[in-house]
Amino acid sequence: MEIIEVEAKSILTPQQAGSLSDHYDYSLNPYAGCAFACSYCYVPKFPNKKDRLPKEWGGWLEVKTNAPQLIRKDRVKIFGSSIFFSSATDPYQYAELKYRLTRQCLSEILNYHPAKLTLHTRSHLILQDIELLKKFDRNVLSVGVSFTTNDDTVRKEFEPKAPSVQRRVQLIKALHKAGINVTASIAPLLPCQPEEMVKMLKPYVSKLWVGSINYPEINNKPELLDKYRDFFSPSIQSRVTSIIKQEFSA
Repeated sequence: MEIIEVEAKSILTPQQAGSLSDHYDYSLNPYAGCAFACSYCYVPKFPNKKDRLPKEWGGWLEVKTNAPQLIRKDRVKIFGSSIFFSSATDPYQYAELKYRLTRQCLSEILNYHPAKLTLHTRSHLILQDIELLKKFDRNVLSVGVSFTTNDDTVRKEFEPKAPSVQRRVQLIKALHKAGINVTASIAPLLPCQPEEMVKMLKPYVSKLWVGSINYPEINNKPELLDKYRDFFSPSIQSRVTSIIKQEFSA
């Protein structure tokens, strides 16, 4: 893993187009790149670091060391705004243990009263900040946790560097117990047992979203797409998605 410390020019990215634009004013990414290196990640489709960082996805990480200072500088933008944190990286990947940028950014944001803040991760490291998260108004903060399958054998194939399914279950239990709104992002939907998936999530999450793999042409483990090609067929994806949604809403 090549880690590069940089001073960013900005940290709040306006959402004027794309899937977030209907719901959020800004996205915020304290890191660029992601050490979890999930094989299906869509971010490499937009490789703004490609020329300078030619290593494959998961092989590099940019640390925006001045991110908290930039939030303070642009604080007028935060009052009453909606922020998605983070859209192109995991804010609680293991570099956070050293840099604590996510914690510092959240501490700054807390001072400036956004209308909505969505924090998205798949990492149990967020629990180290649970007391900080509890300081946000329950109607302002929600935490989205990524679950792609209930089968940790499948998880190890597609995202071997990411936290286990059981770790993520422990995470949503703790957030729920702390009174924090939790949503589940089942995206992309990987081979799973849909009824078991719902049983695992339903006691702890307020809502869920289900999506398929985007940009399969950039998947860095194409052999897995072939191994599970039946599951990834549109008909099976549609059927499993329907089961999950029906079971969750029941």
